[in-house]
Amino acid sequence: MVTNSAAIPVQRQVILPLSKAVEIAYKSIRMRFARSLLVTSGIVLALAFLMSILTSDAMLASMRAWASDAPSNNNLAREQLLARMRAKGVPTTPTEISNDRIQTRWLLGLALLVAFAGILNAMLMSVTERFREIGTMKCLGALDGFIIKLFLLESLFQGIIGTIVGIVLGILMSLIGASISYGRYAWTTLPVKSLLMSIGICLLVGVALTVAGAVYPAWRAARMQPIEAMRVET
Repeated sequence: MVTNSAAIPVQRQVILPLSKAVEIAYKSIRMRFARSLLVTSGIVLALAFLMSILTSDAMLASMRAWASDAPSNNNLAREQLLARMRAKGVPTTPTEISNDRIQTRWLLGLALLVAFAGILNAMLMSVTERFREIGTMKCLGALDGFIIKLFLLESLFQGIIGTIVGIVLGILMSLIGASISYGRYAWTTLPVKSLLMSIGICLLVGVALTVAGAVYPAWRAARMQPIEAMRVET
């Protein structure tokens, strides 16, 4: 009997939909809650600090503007507010304000760099812990793009949650601190538009920071060979 030894061609690759990747990413976060909490807490702290700084700067700028443009019948209130600001060491002259902004930018940059390094390290550890899982998915036919999509989606979920929590904490800390220090002036001069802009900036920064920290770990996971991944002792 003659057998046909020719290789059977692959008919079509099956590409899983985005909804399936979202489902798997969500289940992975639930299964590794402690690791997910570590990544999320890092972004929460970074964004809470960023939002607190932006909110405090906006409120101080609004109070300084009000003290400069207050009507003449509010001279006493203006002097009281300026006295409180000086007592707290808040810069009131243009030179002091400029120097303070430079120092604030350095602090923000350092905080975001530390947060990015922490997220990158946590995601790399997540890849290391999941060598066998990644190898199994690749043996079952998972494409490199699907593996990258999984890790980026996990990071995106954690980034959105961490950013929202961080923004809320940052605003609350700033409002409570300003209320204690400046009383009613913190609320009568509340810069709503500036706060909304700061919230938008923090949302973009938080999500971008988290996703950027997951790019290299996701690429590393996708490039793994199935045999090597299955051979690793975890």
